[in-house]
Amino acid sequence: MTAVRLLAAMAALAFGVAAGAATAQKSGQPATGPTPTAVVATGPVVDVLAMLVPADEARAFTDFLGQAPAGVNGDTIGHMLFTRRHFDKAAWFFGTEAAIDPSDPVSLNNYAAMLTEVFADDPGATNAAAYLSAAHGAALQAVAIDPGNAAFQNNLGNAARRLGLTRDAVTAAEAAVRLNPDEPLYWVNLARAHEALGDPAAAAEALARAHALSPNSMVVAFARNDLPSGGPYQGAVQRNCEVNFHCQEICPRSIIGGLMSVTCEMENSSAQLACMEGKPFPTSYNCKEDLPEYGILIPGLNSGFSIAVPGFSVHVVVDGQGNVDVRVEAGVSVGPVGGYVRGDGHFGPSGGVTFDNMGGGVRVSVLPSSPASDLASGLGHPPVHIEVESTGGRPASVNVEVYNAGVISG
Repeated sequence: MTAVRLLAAMAALAFGVAAGAATAQKSGQPATGPTPTAVVATGPVVDVLAMLVPADEARAFTDFLGQAPAGVNGDTIGHMLFTRRHFDKAAWFFGTEAAIDPSDPVSLNNYAAMLTEVFADDPGATNAAAYLSAAHGAALQAVAIDPGNAAFQNNLGNAARRLGLTRDAVTAAEAAVRLNPDEPLYWVNLARAHEALGDPAAAAEALARAHALSPNSMVVAFARNDLPSGGPYQGAVQRNCEVNFHCQEICPRSIIGGLMSVTCEMENSSAQLACMEGKPFPTSYNCKEDLPEYGILIPGLNSGFSIAVPGFSVHVVVDGQGNVDVRVEAGVSVGPVGGYVRGDGHFGPSGGVTFDNMGGGVRVSVLPSSPASDLASGLGHPPVHIEVESTGGRPASVNVEVYNAGVISG
């Protein structure tokens, strides 16, 4: 690609557009659409490109394209600039490609999309009306070449809506959703077109379709903020808020699964409320049989279990790193007094097996005798007791405990 070829293509295109408009006017017909050789029906593309960037930048861009390696063209640079939101410069590069090859609908479509964004960024700018008119003309030409492309129809609808051609906007937006009904962006733009036409009921239904497809997408969130609050919009979207994680079906039939199903139901209620309020919300829940890494329900609480029979108990705690702690206690109780021996064992993936806290002691229950108190004492867990204990060869300590949890130590 050379600068001479680029300028020659632009000049030829400018002549073709002017001639096409003159022919339409001479025959008494309005110039309602682009001719086969035109990029923009309302004015030469050269003039519009000249408005987008200063002359010195345009010369530098033209020189750059003339020296670009094979495979790099205006569309390539336009896409890079678009991702950085340099819409005016991206439009220049897309428009340059459209000027060289007016039969390429992709360049025309991208040019139209960028000019529409330039207008949207500053509708009051000096050249804003020219940009929008050029965007509409380029979008019309892209659709004329490839009417079955949903993206082309979507961009045509956006440009028409901003021009105030609301019926044309609805027609193009309906074509976009018909061609690609699974794209929430197209439904959002159909909702905007219906609202601009003065049909909020149809707009609400289109917004609800977008929300059903992607309730947490940014395009849906932006549309909900852009469209008027209240009216049919909130009710239409809330119909999609029957959030159901199916907790009783996805959580295993086990003790742990039962506990997790409770958490699942709580999360389901929170998701339903968030959806009704228009906030982001989860659409599913992961309910596994596995022990939680950091405990059940309460963060930081290690998972474990205890087994107790009269005269013997074992307690097992497993943490998220694969470490296992075991406490074994055995003894005998006579009335309120019970004697016991105990020991702790530990296993870790890196440290192997160790034992410590070997020892024993005596507990004296301080509560009156009752069936519940006697049962707990027999299992080694008197509800309230005084304990004298020595472990690991250390001096004996005296403790006041409630169900083996220390309250006072001395």
